[in-house]
Amino acid sequence: MIFMTVDRRGRGTLPEEVRRDLGIHTEDANLVLLEKTERGTYELVPATLIPKDQIWFHHPEMQARLSEAEADFREGRFTRTETVDEAQAHLDRLKG
Repeated sequence: MIFMTVDRRGRGTLPEEVRRDLGIHTEDANLVLLEKTERGTYELVPATLIPKDQIWFHHPEMQARLSEAEADFREGRFTRTETVDEAQAHLDRLKG
């Protein structure tokens, strides 16, 4: 069991073993998420910043749409085209 002390201001230092296991390197600035579990405890999760031009990809709605599209592919619900003209005609039909 590993303990961490927290001072009156709520600051603490992660023990070296924990930092090593999380892949946290002291020479870099690191982000760690505290995620609440279903049991009401918290989990430390190493985090990275997402570049602003990629944040849309991580939005829950986009992740749901991607999951749906992947399920469609797995279950064979897609249209294959051979040429650019066929692909454009298919897209035009979908718009209509």
